[in-house]
Amino acid sequence: MVNNLEINEFLKHFNYNSYNINQIGYEKSTILYIYEYLKKLDLSEELITTIINNIAYYKYSELNIPLYLELLSRSLCFINTYDLSDVVKIVKEIHDIYYENAREIPLEEYIHDTEESRLKKVFLDRNNKYLIKVFADNQYVNELKFAAALILDKKDYKEFLSYIDEFKSNKDHYSPLVIFKKYLEVRNSLKGITKLFWDIYYGNEYVVAFTKNNLKISTIYKNDSPVINESKEEKGEFIQLDLFTYQDYEDNQIKLPENLKVFQISSLYAKDQLPEVDTEKELLAYYNNFLNSHEIINLPKLKTPTNPNYVFEIN
Repeated sequence: MVNNLEINEFLKHFNYNSYNINQIGYEKSTILYIYEYLKKLDLSEELITTIINNIAYYKYSELNIPLYLELLSRSLCFINTYDLSDVVKIVKEIHDIYYENAREIPLEEYIHDTEESRLKKVFLDRNNKYLIKVFADNQYVNELKFAAALILDKKDYKEFLSYIDEFKSNKDHYSPLVIFKKYLEVRNSLKGITKLFWDIYYGNEYVVAFTKNNLKISTIYKNDSPVINESKEEKGEFIQLDLFTYQDYEDNQIKLPENLKVFQISSLYAKDQLPEVDTEKELLAYYNNFLNSHEIINLPKLKTPTNPNYVFEIN
């Protein structure tokens, strides 16, 4: 719980008069709820201030705050590799893909909910189905298609991109667990913030799939801060957030707590931990076996003439 001293200290430096009635920063209670949520993650005051100063300029009509916070909080470890300005920008663009079909959740309810419940309410509809995503005019789709065309065969390419081009028509067959494996084949052909965009998007869908099926992903993946192939040219540089032409915000080196209290999407790319199975049923059976045994077991291999069975049973 945030104490009154911390709240009062934060309020001294936040100017509500800089915002108009349509902007998030105008509403004191909203800012305090956001502050409370970020503080619960053990983020530094500097990082909290940076995040809030960017959220505050958005209009209520263009930001679903729980959706944005859920994406951002799970993407923070990417600032070990990318500039914070890029991470914040990409998170908003991914937010926009979900925005049209996302539920409106009261902010107070969201920040006091459990991690698993928040994920389900934000990224699943009331029938526990995956949200329909809208990729219209998304600038990163063509680069994904080009990379997929280089790596995947015709059948896999068609299936992989069908959930981008025509998600609504194909949603009944959608399995983020399977699609994530295809993305891992493609991702090394992507570069820069395009790679960041798809890493966050596909990683988030993978995390949601675990929660949808009542599996605890942090039991399988260590919640760490890996370096994701690329690295910043300089560490500890000043980071200029220039997402809004009417405000520049300068912050010293951005530091994260050693153990963030929310699972990080970047942890999924630390190493190859996926079993060599190709259907959602098999993947769910493997992960249930893993979680129920509470033991480290070898990843299952594909069937071979000499080994016709998986290392676990499929009912």
